[in-house]
Amino acid sequence: MHKKVCVNDIHINYDESGTGKDVLVFLHGLGENIASWQAQIDYFQQTFRVITPEMRGHAQSDDGEEVITLALMVKDIFALLDQLDIKQAHFCGLSMGALLCQEIAVQDKSRILSMTLANGAGFYPEEMATTGLEARLKRIEDLSMQELGYAIAKAASKPDTAEEQLIKTATIFQANRKKPYAQATQTTLTADYRAHHASMGGIPTFILVGELDPVTPIAFSQYLNEHILGSKMQILPKVSHLSKIDDPMLFSRALTEFLCAYSNSARLLLEVTV
Repeated sequence: MHKKVCVNDIHINYDESGTGKDVLVFLHGLGENIASWQAQIDYFQQTFRVITPEMRGHAQSDDGEEVITLALMVKDIFALLDQLDIKQAHFCGLSMGALLCQEIAVQDKSRILSMTLANGAGFYPEEMATTGLEARLKRIEDLSMQELGYAIAKAASKPDTAEEQLIKTATIFQANRKKPYAQATQTTLTADYRAHHASMGGIPTFILVGELDPVTPIAFSQYLNEHILGSKMQILPKVSHLSKIDDPMLFSRALTEFLCAYSNSARLLLEVTV
């Protein structure tokens, strides 16, 4: 069920589904919204309490007056969870959402029961963070959101995605507004958590990546796996950057199997979905 709540002087749109004891928070990628997690919400709400916020500047959440940063978005997440009386949760973030998980670990890792970094990075190579960022910002300026949304959907989906699905995925990105989207793009591509990865070693961490991901390639996930002590990594076959949409059940089952070591709700979910 979609709801809105006032946090940090803005209204945040979020979905709350399921009544399970264990809380699972899904954090979307750059330019995405709640709709991008719908398959996972439907699946995990069977045994989990699932919280899926829309970050400020995205879709139905307000932009606010401050420049959008990962740190600010995490403050919003904490404020939302506080209002829902959630002290700890399992977090799963894709792409920008994976960066948000790392920012949560920096700000207050005691809130994390586990974190899943899907199709993510711990930092972006200099070319992506400089000339690549400039090119992306120029594209946001030059294209309409209709054109941009379709282009992103096409680039981030697996190559054999049906046109009907591409159009559906494009509507997620087309819901953006240019100014906040540009700000979120800036903070995403200039993020760098390398100095903090050693301190994340005590957090149960799962790293998922699509075999065909050109946006955050396998090498980015391998870096995270090597530098977050004790983390586990899995490559999902035949999917791209939007792995949760390319093959929702493959993504969800992998996440469930990881969570089984830390969550009764996950163990129960495997039993009821055999």
